[in-house]
Amino acid sequence: MKRALKIILVFFIVVIGLGAGFILTLQIFEYRPADSTVLSVENVAAISTTNEVPTNTTLKLLTFNTGYASLSQTEDFVMDGGEKGRMDSLEEVETNMSGIASILQDADADFYLLQEVDTKSSRSYETNQYQYYQDILGTSSVLAYNYRCIFVPFPLSLSQMMGKVNSGIATYTDFTTTSATREQLPGSFSWPLRLANLKRALLITRYPISGSDSELVIINAHMSAYDDGSMRLQETEALQAFMQTEVDAGNYVIVGGDFNQTFPAAVDIIQSSNDEFIYDYYYPLIDSGLWQAPPLSEEWFLDHNFQFGVDITTPTCRLLNHPYDTADTSNNQYYVIDGFIVSANITIQSVVTLDENFLYSDHNPVVMEVVLN
Repeated sequence: MKRALKIILVFFIVVIGLGAGFILTLQIFEYRPADSTVLSVENVAAISTTNEVPTNTTLKLLTFNTGYASLSQTEDFVMDGGEKGRMDSLEEVETNMSGIASILQDADADFYLLQEVDTKSSRSYETNQYQYYQDILGTSSVLAYNYRCIFVPFPLSLSQMMGKVNSGIATYTDFTTTSATREQLPGSFSWPLRLANLKRALLITRYPISGSDSELVIINAHMSAYDDGSMRLQETEALQAFMQTEVDAGNYVIVGGDFNQTFPAAVDIIQSSNDEFIYDYYYPLIDSGLWQAPPLSEEWFLDHNFQFGVDITTPTCRLLNHPYDTADTSNNQYYVIDGFIVSANITIQSVVTLDENFLYSDHNPVVMEVVLN
């Protein structure tokens, strides 16, 4: 009996020691970005001469959360109530990358704002998606990492663990980029969850405007998803402060991305008799226990003369609690969390969510056409 107890004790000591060692390793190699980081613009040679942004001319922008080319129709995801953390094969990831690239090419946009773009991640079989899209588009590009970890031990299945992750937000364009920076957003998960979690940021790119001293400032954003809502509020307030600073400087501002908050046009906020708020979503929750995208409050943006570029006629995102049900599409949970916010000195001509039926990603792309006044 004593020998058996000793074996059990040694086993638990070894397990605890390995666990502590693993957490210590994550702590040592934790991604700790600076508050502001100057980024390199890549493939500048693709733009042979200075290409300034024109006024009074239609510009097309596309925002698309590509789901690291691994969250297509066949997939679920553990954080949404599913089981998986990666696709079953490299070939499936490459098929999604090819499909996403075709969507980008067909859109023929002036600016592409992509989120969840992997570079050499285990979860996407070491594919360099950032470089792949750059090669396909033939534009200059900038990448800001927001998720780097030497090993993400989740989900708790050896065949599904995400492993090494290098992922970020990327902006592609044929216009001359004068500068690019990564601006760290406030808030973080508690220790030790933060060690293997995202470090949310804004990708800020600046472009000269023909015949003007002002700049076009494009902000590529991907806000938090699985917090209690407090981090998203902090991130939104930081975004608002940055936007106002740029407008006060006389610049044109466009924010695009995945806000993980429901755009105002897609939700009605109802105050109940006991001072609680009820959210009446345009795409209602199938089950109250499913993940909710709380409303993006419109008050500050409207008070400061910003405009929303959103199309609610087609959902921009689906929940990954199960593979996409193509036979009964009403069995899927939908959201409107992707789109644009634009300063008052820009005219929005059109906004369309491309209905790609979530074939290659759990998001649909959103395309907006604007004119700088």
